[in-house]
Amino acid sequence: MKKIIPILIIGMFIISSFGAVAINNDNTKIKSHKIIENERAHTVFGEFGTATTCGYCQYAHGALKEIYADGIYDFLYISLVDNKNPAAAGRNDEYNLYGFPTIWFDGGYKVNVGAGSVAAAKAAYINSINQCNARAVPDIDITLDVEWLGSAQMNIDVSLDNYETIAWDGNIRVYVCEIVSSMGWYDTGGHPYTFPFLNYAFNEDINVAGGGSWSDSTLWDGNTYGYGSIAYGNIMVIAAAFNSEWHQGYSYPPASYPFDAYYVDDATGFALEDNVPPNNPSDPDPYDGETGVDLEANLFWTGGDPNPGDDVTYDVYFGTTSTPPLVSSGQSSNTYEPGTMDYETNYYWKIVAWDNSGESTEGSIWEFTTLLDPNPAPLPPDIDGPANGEPNKVYVYKFSAVDPNGDDVFFYIDWGDDTYEEWIGPFDSGVEGSATHSWDEEAVYVIKVKAKDTHGAESEWSTFKVSLPVNHVKPFSFISEFLTRLIYKFPTLEHIISSIQLILNT
Repeated sequence: MKKIIPILIIGMFIISSFGAVAINNDNTKIKSHKIIENERAHTVFGEFGTATTCGYCQYAHGALKEIYADGIYDFLYISLVDNKNPAAAGRNDEYNLYGFPTIWFDGGYKVNVGAGSVAAAKAAYINSINQCNARAVPDIDITLDVEWLGSAQMNIDVSLDNYETIAWDGNIRVYVCEIVSSMGWYDTGGHPYTFPFLNYAFNEDINVAGGGSWSDSTLWDGNTYGYGSIAYGNIMVIAAAFNSEWHQGYSYPPASYPFDAYYVDDATGFALEDNVPPNNPSDPDPYDGETGVDLEANLFWTGGDPNPGDDVTYDVYFGTTSTPPLVSSGQSSNTYEPGTMDYETNYYWKIVAWDNSGESTEGSIWEFTTLLDPNPAPLPPDIDGPANGEPNKVYVYKFSAVDPNGDDVFFYIDWGDDTYEEWIGPFDSGVEGSATHSWDEEAVYVIKVKAKDTHGAESEWSTFKVSLPVNHVKPFSFISEFLTRLIYKFPTLEHIISSIQLILNT
C-alpha cells in the first residue's frame, strides 16, 4: 500500500519573488524564459505523485502552484492523482512510489518526499529545480502543436530536433492534462488539482540522428479514456523527452525504493484556453519610494499571466524624469540592469507586460532615490585677483574652495592662453591658495579653475575674466597736431580749428 508521509521538508534557499510567466494561449506552445544562465538550460519537468486522500499533499500542491505562478523558473509539472486515475497510478508504480506526496523532478534526477508546509516545500522544490536546470543536457528541442476538434478530441503533433552531432536516443511522453480539474479531484485543502494527468497521447521510444529531426501526430480522443466531458479552455498538453541513459533512482532517498531513472532533457507545454491580459506588474525591487539604493542595483518585478499558457514579455521604462523613456523592449526576463547610477538621484521606472496575443498591462510608475555620495566633490572655487592689467606684468591670483567633508583640495588652473597649472596644492578646505601669471599679449583672457579633493572628486569649473586693453593710435592725430600749430599762427581762427579737431578726435 502506498503511504502518506508527514515529512517536513526544510527550506534550503531563500529567493525573491519576481516573476515572468511562461506559458501560451490558444494553440501556442509554452516556452518560459530561462533564469539560470546555462548554455544547455532546459525546461525542468516535475511529476507529482499524490492522492485526494493525502493530508500533506495539499502543501506540496500549494508549493508547486506558487512556483509555477511566480513564473521565475523554466518549469512544468503534472499531478498524478493516484486514486482517481489508473494511468496516473501506473506512472507512480513505475517510480516505485514510497508514499504521498512525492515529486520526481526531471525523471528522478531529484526526488522530494513529503511536505510539512507550503513554504518549506517550496524552498526544497526550488532547490531541486535549480539543480536540475544547472545540469548539462544534450542540445535538443521538443515542440508541440495541438488542434482542438471538439467533443473531447484533438490532433496532437510532437517533434524533436537534435542539434548534436551524435544520435539522441530516448523516450517521448506526451501527457494530456486539464489545467484545473473539473472532475472533483481535490486535495485535502479543498483545492482542485492543477495539471491533473488524464492519459498519454504518446509514450514511445525514438532515435534521432545527429542533426536530424523526428515527428509524429495522433488523434487523441478523451472519450476513449472516460474523459468525454473535458472542454476547450481547460486543456494542457505537456511533452517530455526522457534520455535512454539509465540511472539508479530512489523514491525514498538516499537508498530506498529503487527505480530505473531516465532523466528529462527537455520539456514543453501547449495550452488550449481563452486569453486574458497579463498580470499587473507588481512587487518592485527597489520598492516604490525606497531611498539609499545602491548605484549598482538591478530592477526586479513580479509579472506573469493568468493564462497558464502565455509567454510574457516586458517593456522597461527607466530614467530620471517622471515620464521615463523606454530602455528595453520585448524582454522575457523580469530583471533589468540599468548600469551604474548617479549618487543622490531620483529614478523613475515602470513595466508594461505583453502576452503573445498582443494584449498588454501597464504597471504603475515607481520611484526610488540612490544613496548619498560618501565623498561629495568640493564646491566650485572662488577666484580673486586683478581683472585688468598689462602684458608682461606678473599678477597674483588667489583661489579657495570648500570641501563638504573638510578634505584638503588641489586646484587645476587654465590661464586662458594655453598654459596651465596642474593640481597645485594641497590647501586646507576654504583656505586661500595663490598662483602668479603674466600674459604676453594684449587680449581678454578667461581664467578657468576647478578643485579636487584628496579622494579624487572634482568640482565644477569657475571662471574669471582678465582684460589687457590695447592702446590704439587715433587715425587723424597728425592732422590734429597740424591744426594746433595753425592756431598759434592764426589766433582768430581758433574757434573754427577747435571744432575741426573735435570732429577728428571722436
